[in-house]
Order: sequence, then C-alpha cells, then structure tokens
Amino acid sequence: MKEVPWGIALSVTLQNGMKRQFCGPYDALDFLENEWPMHGGQQARAVRACRAALHHPQYSDWAKNSFIAACIEASFACSDVLGRAKPPRPDLTSASRRLGAGLIKR
Repeated sequence: MKEVPWGIALSVTLQNGMKRQFCGPYDALDFLENEWPMHGGQQARAVRACRAALHHPQYSDWAKNSFIAACIEASFACSDVLGRAKPPRPDLTSASRRLGAGLIKR
C-alpha cells in the first residue's frame, strides 16, 4: 500500500467552523471512516475511492474528487490550500464503474 499525496492539499471547514487540512487519500479515508458526521452516497463513494487510491496510486485524483463531493454533500466548505473553491468534477465515472464491477481489488 503506497499513498500518493495530492499535489495541492484540501482545506475543509467543518460545520462547527474548525478547519482541517487533508494531504492525501489516507488522511481523507481516516476522517471519512472515523469522524464523518453523516453517512450518504458520496461518503461511501469517497471511502471506496480512497481505499482504491491506497492500492492503486493512479486513482488518487478520483479519491480527491470523491472526497470533495462528500464534503459538499455534508455541507462542508472545501477549497485547496491556495483558497480556491473546489467543486466536484463529474468526469470520474469510469473509475467508479471499474471499482463497482469488482475490477479493482479492495
């Protein structure tokens, strides 16, 4: 298992106003599994994507974008550490389909 850090970390503002910084799929997965306030479709998708990225570094961008989508679903403000707002990119369905079809071992 090898983590590939994200080129630019994400800054997430939680509902209580506290800011957290996430540098890669391992940080995001730990938060998603242990501290996430609600379980929804985007959160589950982000967990799968982060696990896949830990085993297959080429999925690191998919994990980051899935984590962003989960943050938006949970009403967290999310930006890169440079301060730019990060909306989720919808063009990541092929990786999601491969994971859902069992082509990526978890």
